[in-house]
Amino acid sequence: MSRIRTLIAGALIISGMSGVARAQNDLVLVFAGCAGRMSAEMEFAWLMRDPRADALQAQRQRFVTILDAVIPSGRAREALGYRVEAKLAHSAILTTAHFATDAKLSRLAKRQAQVNVQTCRNLLLEG
Repeated sequence: MSRIRTLIAGALIISGMSGVARAQNDLVLVFAGCAGRMSAEMEFAWLMRDPRADALQAQRQRFVTILDAVIPSGRAREALGYRVEAKLAHSAILTTAHFATDAKLSRLAKRQAQVNVQTCRNLLLEG
């Protein structure tokens, strides 16, 4: 059973990072991914009644605003698709981080979620 959990954890983490290589050189995908991840963080904070929810909502809105500024005509559908993919992947990681019964898997998912979010926050240059 432990091998199955490890495989699931690996799949979740890989799915969360599947678009990272694709997005590295494309600002539309970078900001769409961050908007999606922050949407997942915000919704999870609402679910958990986390007092940081308002701050997360504000950060999410900053990414949406930046995305709107960098998106050229004709790429809105692609950006929305990528944003939804990132949100679903990050949501799966958060779910694993908070609800997995395997402590190692939970720690691994929590760390991955933190890295994903911090990478996005670094783009805001807020200090």
